[in-house]
Amino acid sequence: MFLSIIFALLVVIFWATGEISYSKLSHRLDRANVYMYQYLTRAIIYLFVVLIFDISLFSTFNIDTFLIFLPIILCDLFASYVVNIAVSNGKLSVVSPIMAAYPIVDIFLGIILLKEKIGFIEMLLSIVIAIAIILLAKNQKKSKNAPHPLKGIIFSVIYMLLVAFSVYFEKGAYIDNFSIYQLYFYKGIVYFFTSIFFMTIIGISPVKLKKPNMDIIKGTAITPIGNVLNSFALNFGNMIVVTPISSMYSVLTTYASRKVLNEKISIKESICISIILFGTITLIICGLIP
Repeated sequence: MFLSIIFALLVVIFWATGEISYSKLSHRLDRANVYMYQYLTRAIIYLFVVLIFDISLFSTFNIDTFLIFLPIILCDLFASYVVNIAVSNGKLSVVSPIMAAYPIVDIFLGIILLKEKIGFIEMLLSIVIAIAIILLAKNQKKSKNAPHPLKGIIFSVIYMLLVAFSVYFEKGAYIDNFSIYQLYFYKGIVYFFTSIFFMTIIGISPVKLKKPNMDIIKGTAITPIGNVLNSFALNFGNMIVVTPISSMYSVLTTYASRKVLNEKISIKESICISIILFGTITLIICGLIP
């Protein structure tokens, strides 16, 4: 459990940094180029992980195994699509906490479907953290950072559900003794062909292919690294403990958005952030106690 907590804390850093970078990129680059670079970068990172840790997978392609991973891949694929709509229309300090509220769904999926065991305190803390994340999104106001706040909220809720089910399906695959590297092998293949699809769209449309730069690299590469770390966290620990810790990235995102994107944080938002911090730290301590 200790190792899963370490990975989950690293996920917090990578996801928060990646979300800020991606939000900036989505406001500067047209959507077709954002998607193309996003999927291509993920394909490269995921297949590189497989190349380093289990190169033998490149010599096989099992259709039955691919179909088992397909629900995870589809959830992840659509989530990476709707996140651009959410962050480009809503205020990041609002949509980020909503997107990070997926532990609410995963807590009950883990208990009901995966039969994971959790103490009353851990369960209560997980619920409190998730509720506080949702309350953090209550004080949303239209601004230059949120041209269509309702649209941003709707797509952030869709993202939340997609991520929740992706995490659930992924944890189920690990329980069935499938490996992280198998997942990322098939993920990498799907993302590669998806990037080719968007590259084709750019080629037959008036939109021009943008040259890669540091903003594009940062905006598309940091989050998938966090995704890989999150998979290791799920593999080593319980989903209903790992997910609330990982979702703490929204706290850092909220603070960072105030400085980087000039978004303001109210007193109520600060209270919610404090609750999330306290709950997460307590949850970590509970996870370390045998």
